[in-house]
Amino acid sequence: MNSDKCTDSDLIGRAADPAFWAEVRINPAFEKHLKVLNTIWRNYCETDSIPALSYSKFKLFWTTGDRSQYERDYFARRKALGACSLLAVIYPEEDKYLIKLMDVIFAICDEYTWCLPAHQTDPNVNNNVHLDLFACETGFALSEIYCLMGGRLDNVIRDRIRVEIDRRIINPFIDGSPFTKNHRYLWEDVTSNWAAVCAGSTACTFMLMRSELFDTQLEAFELCMRHYLSGFGADGICTEGCAYWNYGFSFFVVYADMLRRFTKGAFDHFKDPKVRAVATYMQKVRLSGGTCVSFSDAGQKFTYPIGIIHYLKHEYPDEVRVPDPKYAFFDDGCARFCTHLRSYTWLDTGLMLPDDEPEFSEYYEKDSEIYIRKTPRYGFAAKGGNNSEPHNQNDVGTFIFAKGGRQLICDLGAGPYSRQYFSSQRYTDHIECSALGHNLPTFGGVCEREGGSMRARDVKYADNVFSMDIAGAFPTEELRSCERRFELTEEGVKIIDRFDFTGSGPVTERLITQYEPVVDGGCVYIDRDSVDGGCAVRFDGSAVGKVHVETAERDGRRICYIVIFELKPGAKEFIQVIMDRMEV
Repeated sequence: MNSDKCTDSDLIGRAADPAFWAEVRINPAFEKHLKVLNTIWRNYCETDSIPALSYSKFKLFWTTGDRSQYERDYFARRKALGACSLLAVIYPEEDKYLIKLMDVIFAICDEYTWCLPAHQTDPNVNNNVHLDLFACETGFALSEIYCLMGGRLDNVIRDRIRVEIDRRIINPFIDGSPFTKNHRYLWEDVTSNWAAVCAGSTACTFMLMRSELFDTQLEAFELCMRHYLSGFGADGICTEGCAYWNYGFSFFVVYADMLRRFTKGAFDHFKDPKVRAVATYMQKVRLSGGTCVSFSDAGQKFTYPIGIIHYLKHEYPDEVRVPDPKYAFFDDGCARFCTHLRSYTWLDTGLMLPDDEPEFSEYYEKDSEIYIRKTPRYGFAAKGGNNSEPHNQNDVGTFIFAKGGRQLICDLGAGPYSRQYFSSQRYTDHIECSALGHNLPTFGGVCEREGGSMRARDVKYADNVFSMDIAGAFPTEELRSCERRFELTEEGVKIIDRFDFTGSGPVTERLITQYEPVVDGGCVYIDRDSVDGGCAVRFDGSAVGKVHVETAERDGRRICYIVIFELKPGAKEFIQVIMDRMEV
């Protein structure tokens, strides 16, 4: 490393301090961390074998669309890599961890490519140094482990890491992509999580392994980060969803921290008001207990990266709230080493306290056209937006009603990732992405369609009313207007749809739930046998001709129930009131 730059110990902070890891062994704050590590060790490391990454599984993505079989083995290796390295620094006297770590590194350095099949540019081209999310992450993970372990790794292992990082990360980034006219990787020009993860991982790899070259690439990395931040409005909302905030913004924070260290404070992204706004996103989208807003390809379960949130709390002490530690995660299904490492090194034991959530909060985020309310009785979220958002689902005007830590009227979130899921079949074969899988109306058999022109109009919030016209999301001129109005009260939500539809055919409204609904008179009861009674939906029976319940299934498994209200011919309005079960 250049003498005027940081050393690797400066860049990885207290991870370089053996005394810190000795404290981890005995500090009760890390008890859950160690439990997770030992579980990973038992599941992925105790056997002598390391999963093979076979060509037959590799090509499944191109023949059947399946990603899961190859990725299961790929991520098993990454889980073993992270667990062995952390166990080796926490328990340096135990040789088994270091031995297994070097076996895993040796195997990863032997891999045909660090890129996933789903991200290969052409299945017929021998391109084994393409930079996707996971190739970049692997290079970054090996770089941090290289610095973390130091001379404890055998020389041949250290040399292999250096050689493979040069071959698979450093040189491909400098040379550029051979598959684009301008030789830039596609993720260098996007505003999604790819920009933060790929550029952040690659930049950190340069800082750790080839610091003498970093300045020559800094502008390229910073351009990627400008693209990434431009994907957020001033409100800081991540339209990709919670999981992708956890993913992309975590890598951005790690990059920004390391860049500030590397440049001795000359670059400080944390002074940017946009970054400050994005830092508060997770606390806004938590709805009720352990559930959160799941618009786009997100999940319903509320979890947060504990080290990242603690770091942000120190950066923005007056803005960032720290959730209860029981919602924190330390590792994830894709074994992202940089966040796992920082769940130790950035953890602040003084912040591991019960929730400081206010009893009532609401957010109207004008840029993203999202409204969120949390009360002691329920959580609610609704969105306008458009049907070309990152990880888009056809969902303009949809909403969520949550209570008791669960979504009673839900947004299903992400479907199973496959080649088909990210193709033209996304909206026809996957109920999660289709408008028919959201809490939306249909007109004459026409539902919302995908596309940037399919959007809400006249979105506004005032005096406990969130409203919009969603007619622009329907590809039919026969729907002249459809005002959707959410009136918020202490007990629940009144939803009024007023529409001007000149076409023929039925008008329907639908509710999506994962709890069995019961239709009784003018009410739909959802999860009414639960301890808290679930919720009830009263509807205007004068406008409804028939109510029935369908189910959506995949591979013999029920995905959800769909409550369908068929409106009477000539109806111009539909009213439903969602309330706490005991209030009906």
